[in-house]
Amino acid sequence: MTTSPDRPSDLTRRTMLRRAAAAGLLATPAAGLLAACNQEGDGTTGGGAAKTKENPFGVEQGKGLSAAFFNGGFGEDYARFFATQYEAKRGGKVDIKFSKTILTDYQPGFYSGNVPDVLNNSSPETIPVGPVVKGGQLVDLTELLEADSIDDPSKKVKDTLVAGTIESGLFNGKMYTLNYAYSIYGHWYNQALFDSKGWKVPKTWAEFETLAEAAKKEGIAAYTFQGIHPWYIHNVVNEWIWKVGGKAAIAAIDNLEPNAWKSEAVKAATEKLAEMVGKGWVQPGAATLDHTTTQQAIIDNKALFIWCGSWLEGEMAKTIGQAKLAVAPPWDVTTSDKAKYGTVHAAPGEGFIVPAKGKNVQGGLEFLRLMLSKEWARKFAELTKSLPVVKGAADGLTISNALTSASKVAAEAPEVINWFYEGWYPTLQKAVGAQATELMAGKITPAQFMDAVQKVADEVAKDDKITKQKRPH
Repeated sequence: MTTSPDRPSDLTRRTMLRRAAAAGLLATPAAGLLAACNQEGDGTTGGGAAKTKENPFGVEQGKGLSAAFFNGGFGEDYARFFATQYEAKRGGKVDIKFSKTILTDYQPGFYSGNVPDVLNNSSPETIPVGPVVKGGQLVDLTELLEADSIDDPSKKVKDTLVAGTIESGLFNGKMYTLNYAYSIYGHWYNQALFDSKGWKVPKTWAEFETLAEAAKKEGIAAYTFQGIHPWYIHNVVNEWIWKVGGKAAIAAIDNLEPNAWKSEAVKAATEKLAEMVGKGWVQPGAATLDHTTTQQAIIDNKALFIWCGSWLEGEMAKTIGQAKLAVAPPWDVTTSDKAKYGTVHAAPGEGFIVPAKGKNVQGGLEFLRLMLSKEWARKFAELTKSLPVVKGAADGLTISNALTSASKVAAEAPEVINWFYEGWYPTLQKAVGAQATELMAGKITPAQFMDAVQKVADEVAKDDKITKQKRPH
C-alpha cells in the first residue's frame, strides 16, 4: 500500500481540480496493456545537444516540437503565446494542436507511440497517469525540478513553485505531472447583482435559506450546476462533506474505509442538496444543461450561485457583459460544522506531462521549464485571468474582479480542502458524480445516493487489480 503525502493545510496561496485527478490508476484492461508495453523507447533525456547551465536538458537548437493543449476554460491564446516564445528561444517549429477530448484523442497514441512532446492532460476526462507510468510511457519530471530556473539560476525550478504543486503531481513518490494553474474553487456569483439588490453572500445555511427565498420571489434560482458534466457537482458533495465532518470524513473516503459514504457528514451534505431541490431553489432543468448554459445563468441573473474553478471568467469572457464575477467559500452546511467558514478548496491543477516516446523529450522538458518562468506565467495570468503556480508571477495584477476575488478568498482561508480518491479511483469519482446528478434532479433520495456510492466504493476496495493508496487522517 502506498502512502501519499497530504497537501499542506497551510498552503499559502487553485486548484484548480481539479484536475490533479489525472494522478489516478485506471482499473481497465487498458491499464494492463500499457504496463505490458514497458519499454524505454525514446523516453530518455540523453542525446541531443550538450547539456549546459543554459541548456540543462541538451535541447537540440532548431529541432521541432509538438504540443497538444486542452481547449477549455483557459482558451487558446496562452498556448499560442508559449509556442511563439519557444520558437524564438529554441528555434524549430512548434506543431500546436487543441482538443476538447484529451482522453479520446490522445490515449490511443500511448499504444502506437504517436504522442506529442508536451501534453496538456486536462479536460473533463483526463488520461489516468497510473497505467502510463507503469508502462514506462511518461518522463519522470525530477530532472525538471532540479534544473536551474529561468529567472534565477541560483534557484532550482522546484524552489519557484507554490506549496502543493509538486505533491499534486506525484505518483508513487515521483512527479510525472506538472500542474500549472492554481485554481480557487467555490461558489461563483455576480457581484453586480448582489450590489444592486443589497444582498450579502451567506456564511451560514440560515442566511442562504433567507437569500434563496428572497431570490425565488424575484424569479431567480438560488443555485444551478453544470448538469451534463457530473464532475462539477461531485466537487460540491466533497466540499460539503469536508465542511461538515472535517478532514477525517474525506480521509475515510479516500482510504476506502467501510461505510465511509454513510457517515453523518455525507448524510448532512446530501440532505442539504436534496433540500435545495425540494424547496425549488435549483434552476429548473439544470441537470440536463451543459456547463456554459448554466454558467451563463449566473451572468444573466437567472441564478445566484454556481460551483466552479477560477477559470470561469476566462471561459465566459465573450458573454460576460457587465457582470462582475466573484467567488465565495462554502457557507456553513450545519450549525456544528467541523471546518470553519472560509475553508476553501484550492489546489494546483491543469496538468502537463511529457510522454517518454515523444520525438523531442528534451524539448518537452525545456518547454515546461520556460512555462515556469515569471514572464510566461505572468502572461498566462493576464490571458486566462487565473493564477499560475509560479511564486510571485501574478503579483500586482488587478486585471479582473474574479482574479482579485479568488486571491482574497485563498489568502483568508483557515484551511484548504483536498481529496485524492478522484485520481486514485476514477470509477468511484464517476459514481459520485452520476448519483449526485440524480440527486439534484430529484430522482433519488440522500439514502439512495449513499447506498449506491458505498456499493461502488466497496467494489473498488475488494478489487485486487486496483492499486490501493492511503492518506493520513
